[in-house]
Order: sequence, then C-alpha cells, then structure tokens
Amino acid sequence: MDEIRITKGGLNIPGRLLRGFGPTVAVHRGGDALIIEASRRLEARKRFAQQVRAIRRAAKELGPLTAGEIAIEVAEVRRQRARRR
Repeated sequence: MDEIRITKGGLNIPGRLLRGFGPTVAVHRGGDALIIEASRRLEARKRFAQQVRAIRRAAKELGPLTAGEIAIEVAEVRRQRARRR
C-alpha cells in the first residue's frame, strides 16, 4: 500500500489496485475510512437496504407480538428442527 499517496490535490490510488472492481467504481467517505466498491456491490447494498426498510415497515404495521404468539412460533420452529434429527 506504499503506492497510495495523499497529495495537495487529493488521494492518488494506482489503477492496478482497482482493476478487480470493474469499469466503474463508487467512492464514499465514512468517517476516517474511504470506501471503494464496484457498482454491482453498490446496487446490491441499495437493494438490501430497501428490503430491510420494507420488512421494518411491515413489522411496524403488524405491531408487536404477544407472548403467546412468540411461544407458538418458537414451538413451531422447535418441532420443525426436531423432525430433521
């Protein structure tokens, strides 16, 4: 990593270090970290974030589970796992 240099103009990273990322890369700065990722990875991360938001929204609409509902779900999972043994 000695090839990476910080200059007055910014951060210089040799192209050979970025070859595996594909033709385009997305660069983000998060705190003290520089995140360089392939565009496919960026798109996948965005899709995942959308799915998480959708699940959270649906869970909020359903409301909290009661203790009885949780016990029923736990019993069902245990029954399914017991069949595998």
